Amino acid sequence: MRLTLRWLCAAIALCLASAAGATSLELLELRRMLTVDEHAEWRGVGRVNIATFSERGMCTGTLIAEDLVLTAAHCVISARTGKLYEPGNIHFVAGWRMGSKVAESRASSIAIHPSYRPRRGGEGTRRGLDLALLRLRTPIPAEIAPPFAIGPPRLVRRPLTLISYRRDRAHALTRQDGCDLKRAQANLLLLGCDVTFGASGSPVFASENGQTRLVAVISAMSESRGQSFAWAVMVDRSVFAEVLARLD
Repeated sequence: MRLTLRWLCAAIALCLASAAGATSLELLELRRMLTVDEHAEWRGVGRVNIATFSERGMCTGTLIAEDLVLTAAHCVISARTGKLYEPGNIHFVAGWRMGSKVAESRASSIAIHPSYRPRRGGEGTRRGLDLALLRLRTPIPAEIAPPFAIGPPRLVRRPLTLISYRRDRAHALTRQDGCDLKRAQANLLLLGCDVTFGASGSPVFASENGQTRLVAVISAMSESRGQSFAWAVMVDRSVFAEVLARLD
């Protein structure tokens, strides 16, 4: 997938962008930290923690199978070297809230989408799909943290909900409703969401027939005329299969 120059200039990577929050009162009203009871429904969403000798970071990831976590490709690539982190340096913590968790596991292997182009000194060229899969060393049973199913592309037209760990709320999940679709080009979506550091890799959900489906993954943020937006990569079964085929 190739993006126009205008789209590339508009997309600001989460890990390089300003930490300024949304100035829209409407977005602030739609964004709230989940309570203890509300966390239970989303315990398949977790923190993706990166720790090496010289680098530290966090993103958000989602269980889509007992041993598979979906996140953003730039989260698993070193900005210093432009290469994938060693799997053992990536730690997925499911249902993290205020020092407690439902499960945890380190990655045993990593794969990014074949069209994503990492670059040393930055997180990528955005010419491809900013998606990655982690295979966990120890699967997390569904009864502990239920994985989420991937929904069909048509669901991105429905009301969307973002679930994320944000740098300003790093120890509990934040829910943001009203992430309506503003624009779409191929698999790249512009959403009316306010995101910041840590939210990279966060899942965007839609509901169908009472079932919650994962439809996109947060990749970047931008701001225009005082309003915050999020860039997300739409995930369908064919896109998922392309990443899975590269996973050990």
